[in-house]
Amino acid sequence: MQEKILISKKGEFTDTKGNVIQLRGVNLDPSVKIPFTPFQSTHCPIIEDNLFKSAPDVSFINHPLPLDKIEEHINRIKSLGYNTIRFPFTWEALEHEGPGKYDYEYMDYVIQVLQKINILGGIYVYLDPHQDAWSRFTGGSGAPLWTLYAAGLQPSRFKSTEAAILHNYFFQREVQNNESIPDYPKMLWPTNYFRLACQTMFTLFFAGKMFAPKCILNGKNIQDYLQEKFINAIMEFYQRIIEKAPELFEDNCVIGLESINEPNCGYIGDTNLSQIPKERDLKLGTTPTAYESFLLGEGIDVTVKQYSISIFGPSETQPKRVSCGKEKAWLTREERDAIDAKYGWSRNNEWEPYKCIWRQHEVWKLTENGGELLDPEYFSRKKDVAQEINEEFFINNHFVEYYKHLHTRFRAVDETRFLFLQPPVFRKPPKLIDTDLIDTKTICACHFYDGLSLMFKTWNKYFNVDTFGIVRKKYSNPVFSLVVGEQNIRKSFDNQLKLMKEEVRTVLGEQVPTFFTEIGMPFDMNNKMSYLSGDYAAQTAAMDAIGYALERNNLSFSLWCYCSSNSHEWGDNWNNEDFSIWSSQDIAKGFAKNPSITQNKNRVIPEYIKRVNEDIPCLDHYVKVDSLDLSGFRALDALLRPFPISIHGHFEKAEFQLRRKFYKLKIIGKANSDFSNGKTYIFLPSYHFPIEYVTIKASSGSFSYDSEHQVLIWSHNSGLQYIMIQTGTSSSPNSKESSPNCVIN
Repeated sequence: MQEKILISKKGEFTDTKGNVIQLRGVNLDPSVKIPFTPFQSTHCPIIEDNLFKSAPDVSFINHPLPLDKIEEHINRIKSLGYNTIRFPFTWEALEHEGPGKYDYEYMDYVIQVLQKINILGGIYVYLDPHQDAWSRFTGGSGAPLWTLYAAGLQPSRFKSTEAAILHNYFFQREVQNNESIPDYPKMLWPTNYFRLACQTMFTLFFAGKMFAPKCILNGKNIQDYLQEKFINAIMEFYQRIIEKAPELFEDNCVIGLESINEPNCGYIGDTNLSQIPKERDLKLGTTPTAYESFLLGEGIDVTVKQYSISIFGPSETQPKRVSCGKEKAWLTREERDAIDAKYGWSRNNEWEPYKCIWRQHEVWKLTENGGELLDPEYFSRKKDVAQEINEEFFINNHFVEYYKHLHTRFRAVDETRFLFLQPPVFRKPPKLIDTDLIDTKTICACHFYDGLSLMFKTWNKYFNVDTFGIVRKKYSNPVFSLVVGEQNIRKSFDNQLKLMKEEVRTVLGEQVPTFFTEIGMPFDMNNKMSYLSGDYAAQTAAMDAIGYALERNNLSFSLWCYCSSNSHEWGDNWNNEDFSIWSSQDIAKGFAKNPSITQNKNRVIPEYIKRVNEDIPCLDHYVKVDSLDLSGFRALDALLRPFPISIHGHFEKAEFQLRRKFYKLKIIGKANSDFSNGKTYIFLPSYHFPIEYVTIKASSGSFSYDSEHQVLIWSHNSGLQYIMIQTGTSSSPNSKESSPNCVIN
């Protein structure tokens, strides 16, 4: 059984003795975004609408991992010292056949995966109802196909109307060996968040009652219908885990549930439907206004703006005429009647087929020349709402309404596990401080990606920009967000995460921890040059900057991602993304091989460091040296880092300097601590810190070392305490004793 995790009044994760701990790990893994059977990666072309025809009959069993591969991959993850997994699953995996028709075989497969993880020990798991851009039928992942039919949409005609753009649609160019490969643009898929299908679905899901009152399905507004089905599916899954595998909770393996991945406001807050919102940070490729999307969805050809990305934001290029071929993105009467009969749906008479929902709500109308926008402020002003409807209103009202429903359902069956509240990315969480929606088991889930590295898939050590500051409109001109020099870029990351953490404390309460449930860097940098050369210097520097920012702020995290099926050719098999910290091809090609870590127990330990002769907490989290598997990791130097396993007191500051092989930690030791009871445990990987070459300096204390698990035990006094650990050269083993009264800035 693993130790139970608690949250202190200061928003720190602690063990049952009140010692501060960190949760560190990965997302396992993005393969859950696509079915295993039939395998439908985003690089597979759509042939005769097979993507849509097969949708009810898919299976996600074996994603993320076949059962016989779990031990191998979990052991590898633990070899980094990681103790946590974020486990994504999709609504589609649970309920792909139709509303209320659950895939219990898939649920039971996941239970078997979790049971195997639990038996292996040392890993906490929290569950993530994952989505990107609503569903894989709108260019992302998440919701089943029938949800789009429920809204009256016809995904098979999204391509012609640009209601959504799938990577599967892209032109296949011929190469010399007569094979075809897709010609993918970088990071185009997020633009689906600003296209008709995705924006309509999120608007209906979160605010259908306010903006689409005519959309009544089986006697319920489409908002209530979709939210109820989604939450029902999540809770059916969660309760099945409780009933069939209670040991997962008794052993503290499953620790909680996330609210929903990266919620989006859709059209809510758009102040002028005829213009591209000024606050829209992402403009890439064809970029229609909301009104232009309405027209395209009704089969009306439109000339729209196009953009490319520069380091200071979007740059407008030549406009493009989008020709729909008179196809509409909406279900015809015959299509809708057949689908309604299949799923047992009944709609009200006001909801007409083959007609834009927003035209039915008199946002716009058809004219002889195309159309006319009647109410450009439809999604930002309502007569019965006193304040302006904007993104802040969405988060504090529509999103909170959804979260309240989930919170109520979740707490009805589980009062002791964590509920991870995730607001929209880079946005201020809802102001829920001192409300009954915040309890001692609430965690705020944040995401962070560096915009420049993400969009250009490169690491620029000379200059970067303040992504968080740009999104929050801190700068009157993006040029003022410029950060120059690698050290300043690292400090900028540190400051951005710090600001996000402080904001959570302000609006949710200081007892609510900030947990970065997604954070990471692309590995296919510089047009995949590393895959040919084996040189991961750029990725190492990028991941080191991320690690630096996290450890400086004592932040728990789950890196995006660990993909068991990653390949150099197709990355993570989804939308040209390649974020996996591991790839089997890096084993095969000899990159990032197992380091030559010898048995520490045979090493000469400096005289001032005793060999451990005591029990160490949570040893099952740490792989023994002779069982380590560090093969296949990319940027291993930056991934494998020292960190405090358990602090007898409170965290103040930490920093790992990779190039110098130097680690420093500052804490506030508990009152009345002395060498006999004030013990802080530090994971000290031999890869960076071979114990025979280590020098330790501290403000007080003595040291012992577990050579099998690479754990340093620091016995120290109460109050402000410091420790600095430095690796010397391999030619001159270090034997210096600890030096008290050292200073750490």
